[in-house]
Amino acid sequence: MDGQFLARLKLNGIFCQVVDCGSMGKAAQSLGMTTSAISQHITRLEMELGIRLLNRTTRKINLSEAGERYYAQGKKALEAAQAAENSVHEIKSALTGKLRIALPVGLSTQPIAQALSSVVIENPALKISIYAKDGTIDPIAKGIDIIIDVGTPKDSQLYFYPLGQYGKHIYASPSYLARRGYPSTPVELLEHSWLGLSYNGVLSDIHLSAKHHPSTDIKPESQMEFNDLNSLISHVCHGLGIAMLPELEIQEQLSRGELVKLLPSWHIAPHQIYALTTSNNAPYKVKKVLEVLKAYFSKN
Repeated sequence: MDGQFLARLKLNGIFCQVVDCGSMGKAAQSLGMTTSAISQHITRLEMELGIRLLNRTTRKINLSEAGERYYAQGKKALEAAQAAENSVHEIKSALTGKLRIALPVGLSTQPIAQALSSVVIENPALKISIYAKDGTIDPIAKGIDIIIDVGTPKDSQLYFYPLGQYGKHIYASPSYLARRGYPSTPVELLEHSWLGLSYNGVLSDIHLSAKHHPSTDIKPESQMEFNDLNSLISHVCHGLGIAMLPELEIQEQLSRGELVKLLPSWHIAPHQIYALTTSNNAPYKVKKVLEVLKAYFSKN
């Protein structure tokens, strides 16, 4: 497709407008041009094509045989261009098409299901793919629209959106506590069997604070380590040890009485939950899902 052909598409649009309006004067008014400019464009188009398209009279215009054929095909080209533009506007203003979200394994279960439930149910044309992975994710290589993560974002070329806070604390199962007893101070926590994750993250550092007590840092040695959060939660629920767990991911276990919060008067500072995107001018569906995510995480 050369430049001359692209320029002719503009002339085609003017020609079709003249035919639709029935006169060059009316076409000029609709396009915000002068009648003489319209006439010059039509003459140029006929010269480039080497054939007359319009039979002009003082009162009206008639299509030549070539003009009729050119109008029929030219109109199809304009409608195709309009359809292409409409499809772009649809992406910009509708919750349709594909959307890929990457996030840590722990958040990919009940938290993200609860966060996205309304938007999924109300927008069946929106196709969401969840990519669950702990660790660094390359959004461009994986075709990710939104990355959700916890902690402090690293410097990058991505665009940052704060979503809420990520509370955490130390938990154990009732069966474990019945067997090993309840710790009453941070120091006593070190006497217990610990379970943890095999990679450093927001659940690695334990800094406890409480009113009328000096803050305390503890670094327990794990008897068992896991490479994903769901396995860690499951083993804590089965009474194999205690662990620091994120409160968002254990709501169901807490409601069923499978986990007990240890040292409830002591506090562990929360971390930030945030989202990253590759563009500051994202499609409407990305912006809308970011709003939904922020509404969910900011209240939990």
